[in-house]
Amino acid sequence: MLRQPRPVSPIAAVALSCLLLGGCASEKALLTQTQPLQDRLDRVEKDLATASDAGLRTAEARASSLAARQAELEKQIAQMQTNQAARIGRIEQNLNELADQTRKAAQQSTQLQARHDAASVNETTANARVGELEQRLNDMNRVAQAAVQRVSNKTDALNAKQEAVEFAGNALNKRVSQAEEKLNTLSGLVQEALALAAKEIFLANGKEALTVTLTDDKVLYPQNDPNLDSRDAAKLNELADKLGRLDQEYHLDIQGHTANNSTEDNNYSLGKARAEVVKRYLHEKKGISISRMSALSYGANKPLDPNGSNNRRIYIRVLVLK
Repeated sequence: MLRQPRPVSPIAAVALSCLLLGGCASEKALLTQTQPLQDRLDRVEKDLATASDAGLRTAEARASSLAARQAELEKQIAQMQTNQAARIGRIEQNLNELADQTRKAAQQSTQLQARHDAASVNETTANARVGELEQRLNDMNRVAQAAVQRVSNKTDALNAKQEAVEFAGNALNKRVSQAEEKLNTLSGLVQEALALAAKEIFLANGKEALTVTLTDDKVLYPQNDPNLDSRDAAKLNELADKLGRLDQEYHLDIQGHTANNSTEDNNYSLGKARAEVVKRYLHEKKGISISRMSALSYGANKPLDPNGSNNRRIYIRVLVLK
């Protein structure tokens, strides 16, 4: 089978024509010599076709991408136009509202100006009225000052009289207080005298029924304290119960005794105060009559232990008639 000659490319045909015209070789020899060139030309054409197809596909893909991008941009532009229209609508609405507010403000300003003008007229009238009132007030003040002066003169006279009355009243109150104090002292002395007289009667015609000793301990009876301890109060409550069961007349001889830690006067006063505390407790808390009790202080003159310091005590003798 004979091989068909390959078609000659236009470029190879031109080159072959040039060689034939120049008488350089026969047609067969020329074909043989130009075959490599023809192959190279085929490869170049093939590469060009391949490159052209790839470039075309790339261009088509880029065109598609550009079309999609363009569509996206058109969509964004449409959205921006919509948003812009909405913003413009809001701005126009705000401008309309601002215009309404401006018109209202202008109306209010006009009203305020009218009120201001009316107020200016009223202020002028009021100032004139105030001037008249101030003049009347000044006149009234002068009249009032004259009246106050007259009242002040009368008040000074009344104050002088009142001071004289108060001075006389104070002097009288002082005298009354002194008289009441003397009366209270005298009443106390009378009651004490009656109690001592009753005591003498009971001593002469009676006997000692029982005795009670209070606070013969340092802790229960502090050195310079005449007040009762709770234990002392309990003993006095027990004594009152016993007295309530007696069917005889009785008298309480309450004696106050102290330690010899101070002067004789101080010891006597402290012993007396302690005895009076017991007497007041029995009278106020237990209802025993003052006339049934006598309080006497021996100070430190009757110690239980001449060499000791536990002589602080209250000694109560219950005397009954035989």
